[in-house]
Amino acid sequence: MRCELPVSAGPVPVGIRPMRRDDLDALGTLFYTAYRGTVDDEGESPEEARGVVQAAFDGEFGPFVPDASMVVESGGALLSAAFVTEWQGLPLLAFTVTRPESKGQGHARRCTAASMQALAAAGHRELRLFVTETNVPARVVYERLGFVLVNDA
Repeated sequence: MRCELPVSAGPVPVGIRPMRRDDLDALGTLFYTAYRGTVDDEGESPEEARGVVQAAFDGEFGPFVPDASMVVESGGALLSAAFVTEWQGLPLLAFTVTRPESKGQGHARRCTAASMQALAAAGHRELRLFVTETNVPARVVYERLGFVLVNDA
């Protein structure tokens, strides 16, 4: 999927901030709980989920874009995250995750929108992502943010 980014961007909303490497353990837990039991669950252990986050920070999914990778935080807990990397020279929304008990509250949408604002402010005009075709809840969020399905094959 792809989305054209706005020409102008406002400030990042309250409660959303760029993720940091010291969020690694909290992000590992967030990834594990967010994917568990979903269509994208590959049976990873909590340690393997933390390893995926570490790999993303280390560039395994393309160079990490820290200024556009956002988390929703409340009371010291991470509720949602949007992890941005570069892929083929363009920003890629590599992962978007939300705690199961926090789903349906708009956190993924707000977090992804904040990532889009940060990218637009940095001069980017497009954001891409990959989503599992059967992950309807994620596709709905992305479509509401302006993403459209593309076939680059």
